[in-house]
This record gives sequence, C-alpha cells and structure tokens, in this order.
Amino acid sequence: MQKTTEPKTTASILALTLAVFLASHHACFGAAESPALMEGARKEGNLMIYSLLAVPDHSRIVNRFKEKYPFIEVSLIRPGASERITARVMTEARAGRHLVDIIGVSRLNMFHLMQRGLLMSYESPERRQFDAAFKDKNGFWTAFYVNPEVMAYNTRLVPAGAAPKAYQDLLDPFWKGKLVLEQTAVEWFAALLQHWGEEKGLAYMRRLAGQDLKSINGNTLITQLIAAGEHAAAVSLNGPRVELTRRRGAPIDWAALDPTVVDLVTMGIAAHSPHPNAAKLYLNYVLSREVQEGFLEEQFVKPSGRTDVKSAFMAKIRGARVQFVSVDETIGEQWERYEKLFPKVFNLQ
Repeated sequence: MQKTTEPKTTASILALTLAVFLASHHACFGAAESPALMEGARKEGNLMIYSLLAVPDHSRIVNRFKEKYPFIEVSLIRPGASERITARVMTEARAGRHLVDIIGVSRLNMFHLMQRGLLMSYESPERRQFDAAFKDKNGFWTAFYVNPEVMAYNTRLVPAGAAPKAYQDLLDPFWKGKLVLEQTAVEWFAALLQHWGEEKGLAYMRRLAGQDLKSINGNTLITQLIAAGEHAAAVSLNGPRVELTRRRGAPIDWAALDPTVVDLVTMGIAAHSPHPNAAKLYLNYVLSREVQEGFLEEQFVKPSGRTDVKSAFMAKIRGARVQFVSVDETIGEQWERYEKLFPKVFNLQ
C-alpha cells in the first residue's frame, strides 16, 4: 500500500512545483505567444512605431524587444506631440499610405482616431492585468502609462508647510503673482469643469485667474523654471516629470490636489497595419509587467495602469486620498468649446 502511495505523492509534488514555476514565469515574462502569431511576425519581419514617449527611453524598450525577437526590424519615430502624431496618421490614411503599425498618443487623440476607424481592435492577453479605467472596453487601446497632474513648487521659495493641500488654497493671497499656468492646460481645465459642474468650475477658474498667473508654453520648460527658482510654483504639471526632476536632486516638490486629473498615454494598433502580427507581438510586450514595471515605473517614472505593478509615485497620491478624474472621450466631444473657453477665462493671447 505504501509503495503505491509514494509515487502519487511525488508526482503531485512535482506537478505542484511545475505549476508554481509556470505561474511565476507567466507573471515575469507575460503570456506565451501563439505559434501562429510568432510565425506571422517572423514572415512580416518589420514594425513601424509612432510614439509619444521620448525616443531615448522608448529605444531602450525597442532594443530589449529586438533581443527577444531578433527577426523583426523596428523603426521608431516620434513625430512630435500627440496632435502631430494623430494628424500624420490621418494624413497618411487619406492618401492611402498605410505605413504605421503601432500608435502611441493621448487618450483624447486616440479617440479621434477611433472615430475615423483608424484603429484595430485587439484583446491582448496582458490587458487582463489592467484596471478597467485604463483600457478601452472594445480593445482599441490600453494605457501605455498614466500621467497624473500635480501642483508643483520650488522648495527654496515656498516655506515648509505652505504647500497647498486643496485647490481653494491656491486662492490665498500668499500665491498672488507666484503661480504659473501652462498655456495649453485645456484638458486639466475641462476635466475639472466636468467634475465640479460648469457653473461652480468656471467660478473657481475665474477667481484663480485673478491671482495674476504667469502663462508659459511648455510643460517641461515650466518644470525646469520652477526647479531653477525662476518661479515659485505651477498650478498643474505632469506629475511623473516633476517627480523625476525631484529625484535627480532639484529643489522641487509636488502636491496632489483633490481631485487629481489623470491623462493617459495610450497605445493601439493601426486599422490598416502592414505588419499586424508583429504589431500584436509588440503590444503584448509593452503591456507586460516586464516593461511596465522594469522600464516605465522603475527607470522612467512613468506610472503603470497594471494592477500588479508597485509604484512609489502612485502610492504618494493614493496616500493623499484624492479622487482621480480621467481625461476622457466626453471632453473630446466638446473640445473646440473648451479650447476657446480656456484662454478667455485666463486672459491668454
């Protein structure tokens, strides 16, 4: 009896060990690719990416991808801001020139491409790990990374304890003449108006405009100016960029106000992708925990939408117990109105 039981016990242990190994392997390296997808990508042999992420950073991801899949030649282009990438995709589509495979732009710009039928629906197996707020329900896009907007300030110019904890604090006489507002912060403006209701939101924005704001074009430039002490504080900046600047030793810090507006940099596949299998292989890779945690979060300070990625940056925001307000498609539907209203409220030329 004992001789019969021992082999079964040993087999069970081996099976359990193998299951644990495979689960760990899947968590670290993502889902195994199907033979058909791999063979299709091998035959295509090429991939074209239009991306919003800075080329030096994105190139590191691409180089790792090429190590894993050396049979794919990758071309990476950053045509400019989301609007320029979107315009380029639409122009090429009108001309019947289907060049791009992977598109990485903001959620609002991805919405414009969806409206025109320029995106392919693809349910990457990695999407299962993403929060529902960070992926399109029909598979057209998934968050490549998220960008919470924060209030930033120079720690040498702003006394300890004087950092605002709420939007109302920005109306304090202390901040008059000390605040910078990005000239194109329309998404932040529109998201708060929608959240608060237009009457309440506009009343607040007009009072904020009375604080003698300095308007400057360029989120990165404003971050640099705050860090250099040229200005005391900025109303709304790209949080991960501010955090990265702080980690590099600059005298800058930030506060997450309630609610915190979150913009998404999304990624999807072109509807007429000339290399659809290679595109699916790449999308699976960039959405994997290997990239989302090992590159975006740990090296680039680009928070992930995956539920299994730990983020010190996001932990600080969650610790402030703020509500997240996403820049979504409803803003895109009224974009022209918000675009005209924003400069009018803040007296921008």
